[in-house]
Amino acid sequence: MIKILQIIICLLLPLFINAAERVVSLSPAVTELVIYAGGKGQLCARSSACTMPEVNHLPVAGDLGLPFVEAVLKNRATLVLTDIYHPQSQWDLLRRCGVKIELLDNRQIDSLPGNVRKIGSLLSLPDAGNLASALQDRITELRKSRPAKPVKAVIVFGVSPLISCGKDTFISAAMELAGVENAAASAGQGYFILTPEFLLAAAPEYIFVIGIPETVVQEFFNRGIFRHLPVVRQKKIIILPADKWSRLTPELISAIGELRTLLAGQN
Repeated sequence: MIKILQIIICLLLPLFINAAERVVSLSPAVTELVIYAGGKGQLCARSSACTMPEVNHLPVAGDLGLPFVEAVLKNRATLVLTDIYHPQSQWDLLRRCGVKIELLDNRQIDSLPGNVRKIGSLLSLPDAGNLASALQDRITELRKSRPAKPVKAVIVFGVSPLISCGKDTFISAAMELAGVENAAASAGQGYFILTPEFLLAAAPEYIFVIGIPETVVQEFFNRGIFRHLPVVRQKKIIILPADKWSRLTPELISAIGELRTLLAGQN
């Protein structure tokens, strides 16, 4: 029955090609970008990870980076947007059914304006170009006005084990724009486990925590060898909002300015 439904929808899909794109977004960051660029009305389905109020009413047609083929076709989607390319997804089957697949680059902060432009082009959104240019101007402005003396910090995403990120991530680049030197920049690529010994040797001035409850953070760093760290004794552990710092979206650009202001007030 499922195969019959897929065949029928594949045959009918060309009838919708000339209409506005019907979009399935498979990541929260992509969903935010579509809304930001003015394409909210073209979203027909979402991933289970996209839980923001603006799209919570839409049907689920996949998990993070993983489309559900039947659900994508049932919702008559013409375009799937993602920034995570799950290797086990049936991308070829969707393409054979006439559904376009577009992968956005989420590796570097300078990819953000280009992603907005790409979405604007795909969805024929007239304001996307100007929005992308404004983002690029803001990134350039932040880069030119970086503090001369950055603070040294470790960025933490998990505590059991300690998870941090290298210089090849957009989060590390965003921290640099905020006036932060990533003390773990050369410790690995992408996202990786930090040893307690590394954290002790790095002697960071700050620890920035993303996506971990404050109670968990306080319990972890106030026990064992960590409680002797100067950064812990001086209470320079700052919890940053995950919805701003874990996604490559315009909210991240705003968060950079906010963190810069916060640090300027403490130093």
